[in-house]
Amino acid sequence: MKIFNKITIIAAFLGAISLGCEDFLEEEPQSQINAAKFYNDATTAEIGLTGVYNRFFNQNGYSYLMMLIQVSTDDVKQPSGAFFTYKDREKMLANDANLQLWGIMYETIANANFLIGEVENIPEADFSPNQERKGQIIAEARFVRAIAYYYLYTAWGDVPLSTVFPEDINDALIAKNPKNEVLDFVRSELEYVAATLPDRLEVYADDATTNARKGRGSKWAAKAYLARLALAENNWQGALELSNEIIDSGIYPFTSVWKNIFQHPMNASESIFEQQNDFSPGFFGSGIYGWFFGFDFEWSDEARAIYEKPDVIGETPGKDVRFDLAYTPHPWEGTFQPNKYLPSTGFADGGDESMNFVIIRLSELLLNKAEALNEISFGANKTEVIDILNMIRARSEDAGFVNEWFSGAPVGTTGIAPLDPADFTTQEGLRQAIREERRRELFVEDVIRWVDLMRWDKSYLMDITNSPTEDHLLWPVPPDEIIRNPKLEQNPAFNQ
Repeated sequence: MKIFNKITIIAAFLGAISLGCEDFLEEEPQSQINAAKFYNDATTAEIGLTGVYNRFFNQNGYSYLMMLIQVSTDDVKQPSGAFFTYKDREKMLANDANLQLWGIMYETIANANFLIGEVENIPEADFSPNQERKGQIIAEARFVRAIAYYYLYTAWGDVPLSTVFPEDINDALIAKNPKNEVLDFVRSELEYVAATLPDRLEVYADDATTNARKGRGSKWAAKAYLARLALAENNWQGALELSNEIIDSGIYPFTSVWKNIFQHPMNASESIFEQQNDFSPGFFGSGIYGWFFGFDFEWSDEARAIYEKPDVIGETPGKDVRFDLAYTPHPWEGTFQPNKYLPSTGFADGGDESMNFVIIRLSELLLNKAEALNEISFGANKTEVIDILNMIRARSEDAGFVNEWFSGAPVGTTGIAPLDPADFTTQEGLRQAIREERRRELFVEDVIRWVDLMRWDKSYLMDITNSPTEDHLLWPVPPDEIIRNPKLEQNPAFNQ
């Protein structure tokens, strides 16, 4: 694991500092900056918290990890370029591990650990008149740390668990913790966050374009991740209760027009946690995602088959707006890419860079609820489950949808038929309907499909990734990290 001293972290938060020549000669060298001189009030604590978020949302952090996990699923064909081994794990080598991605996640954790320790020492009075903000800042940092471990766990399984900033370099050289311990830590941190943060973080603007509330951790985002953990453990009652809490809060109303979730300005009513991306001079956030999904990845035949498509794509009216919006021409003639996050402008004028990532939204919680209700009691809950599915399916009709990818395409989609309760006589039949709707609705969002397949059918996941063993479903630890930290061990599948 990379070791970061306090000076490095402070420099990352502050960025470039402009000084005149004379002023520079009078300044204390930056290499001698004392952390205590930086973290001394509410303002510097807020700057430090922003640094924690920025590290996590670095283009080579969350978005890169999400992309590599999505390309490992059955929604995407085997990539032809550098990432082909993510769909052919038998050929994956330890050297295929992404050193930068591992490093970014642990930089995020180091930043969070450092911030938490320093902010705890700032008197609450310094946050006046909003004294509760001190605890909120710590809770937000703990949220980012928790989800960083959630994604590390998803990709690597056993990983080193560090909860304090090391005072000595040797304290940072630690072994991997078993994945159940990592998961227990993530759960306890998210429970703390959910109990600490208020219903709404009023300190952030609820702006339509760059929505700081949706771009930051929250009580409800923490509960949504907890609902995911409950589903993964088949804790149906827990998943139902957590999902209902978020649904019943009324803070995230169901978005009536589906395309609004993924078209500018985004930040739709039902969005709970969404990475905020703006135009920048180079690739940032969704830029790297748009680049690779635009050039290397194609939509799998199986994933396309689950949608009701227009009779002639681009010439006759669409049926399901979820298909029409995501089915975009691939730069290679004759193929198509699975993309919700690449606007019709493509890469021109920062188009892909300015697209947000929707990480968690209400529809996921509704589908969680449907799945939990069916597993708890098919007979008692069938009608309610089908009502949820039909509410989601009803948005497939959008009379105003303009498919800008196909010149001359008819405006609007005609919609798809609602499910008929009479067609479902068994729990298994309804279970498959829920799973298909979940796949259609949440297609290429976050790491949802991978996590779903891990909990539903590992054998199938091994098959589509050509994994000889379950261990191959986890990524190799970057060999350079093992050299730096002799206490680290390689994942068994790549320990050769």
